[in-house]
Amino acid sequence: MEPRRLLFIASIGNKAPYRQTRHSAGHLLLDAVAPLLPTTLPNTGAFHETWYSPTYMNVTGPKLVRQLEKWAVSQNEMLRGNGISPTSTSTTSANTSTFPTTLVILHDELESPLGKVRVKRGGPESASLRGHRGLISICETLRGKGLYPTRRGAKLDLSILRIGVGIGRPDSRDKGAVSDYVLSNVTPTELAAYHRAAEPVVKVLAEELYRVES
Repeated sequence: MEPRRLLFIASIGNKAPYRQTRHSAGHLLLDAVAPLLPTTLPNTGAFHETWYSPTYMNVTGPKLVRQLEKWAVSQNEMLRGNGISPTSTSTTSANTSTFPTTLVILHDELESPLGKVRVKRGGPESASLRGHRGLISICETLRGKGLYPTRRGAKLDLSILRIGVGIGRPDSRDKGAVSDYVLSNVTPTELAAYHRAAEPVVKVLAEELYRVES
């Protein structure tokens, strides 16, 4: 069966020197997920893209959204040029030959048990962002550009899928203690937990690729 949508799989976190910290668990999860995609999603390279945010967490939105737009538009043009059109489209799309696009965001999930995968569909209208600055930056940028929630006539028919991986929480609730915790390097045990989380995440991505509803 041919894929029903495009997946832009983006990880968010922090750049060096914080690339290996708990706050960058999204990047570390994508490190584990990316090698599994060619065998799990065979022959679907035109339908999915992986991307690591190169910025600090709280300013993730602008660069991510620009890259998302650029990729989704170019992939739709390429697929149409090859005679490949979606079998189902949303009435919100301006172009009935445009594939629906899912922005998949891999991120750290503070307070969730280590390595636990939590999947939430949609932006803040569906489930709280819980103060996550990276998610807030992305959703504010999308709203500001009129890309999400998707409006009738929009150039992209966009969905959001948030996939968080648990990083635990320090014993203290003090703001400074939390900051130190998330900006500390992960241990080998924690990294192994993120890698174990990759398999269920890939299963979610495979299901999303063939999802018909927008």
